[in-house]
Amino acid sequence: MKIVRHPTKEKLHRPVVALGTFDGVHVGHKKVIEAAIKHAHELSAHSAVITFDPHPQSLVAPERGLRLLTTLPEREELFASLGIDAVVVSVFTHKLQKLTVTEYVERYLVKKLGVRHVYVGYDYKFGRGRSGGVAALKKLGAKYDFGVTVIPPVKVGSKTVKSALIRELIAQGRFAAALKMFGHPYRLTGKVVSGDGRGKTLGFPTANLQVDPSKLIPAKGVYVGYVDGKKCVVNIGSRPTFKGGRTIIEIHILNFNKNIRGKVLKLDLFSRLRDERRFASAGELIKQIKKDVSAARRFTDQKI
Repeated sequence: MKIVRHPTKEKLHRPVVALGTFDGVHVGHKKVIEAAIKHAHELSAHSAVITFDPHPQSLVAPERGLRLLTTLPEREELFASLGIDAVVVSVFTHKLQKLTVTEYVERYLVKKLGVRHVYVGYDYKFGRGRSGGVAALKKLGAKYDFGVTVIPPVKVGSKTVKSALIRELIAQGRFAAALKMFGHPYRLTGKVVSGDGRGKTLGFPTANLQVDPSKLIPAKGVYVGYVDGKKCVVNIGSRPTFKGGRTIIEIHILNFNKNIRGKVLKLDLFSRLRDERRFASAGELIKQIKKDVSAARRFTDQKI
């Protein structure tokens, strides 16, 4: 897979593209991207994903305090896992925000990329003030000789899969429901930083993970995860038993006792075991941690 940050026709010859921000790369996004890849293979053409960084909402409505389901590197890894040929990263700026529907299509899709076919989700919006939708895109496709395919909504149960809904579920602690909409574990990427060493004194040494401030941190609680193939118990919270303050991410890697301070870890969360709670004593907390570790050991990899 190629990462194309400054797209030109020379780098991608008449590609079939999936267009969107794709935060989370959830099962609905995957339908759009996989359809583009399939069509590109049929045409012996390049397949590409066009994504935006930073997320448009962070620039258009910063007061909403958007938190990302996937940072750009995490998103790119997920794109690569789907078999896409190229990722085109468009830097979202106020200048880009002000382009009309026609200006965006002419400058980016036609002149820079020379697209052959575009795949979008049913609710795709673009152009100044999000004034353009799939109807406008199809009209411009007919004018500039590229096809447009709209992928219908994807549902899990009775709910239409959307990034905004997944954010709500994760923030509310409804982790299993969120993962069904993702179709993959929830990744937290970050650097191991120094902590106060309390985990070690309790008999369960932990690595404290510092993640991108724009990343959505799951609801406080205890989770089962994997780091580089090693199973771990993850506590996300403020450690109320010890009157802690800010929320931290603590990872106890099973059967592991090496110094990894300063290393960058890719933590994949698979399951939420319980809520965070305050214990009457350190001894009571240790008993619960042992139960959490036992539950993690029993956890088996399963297809989400």
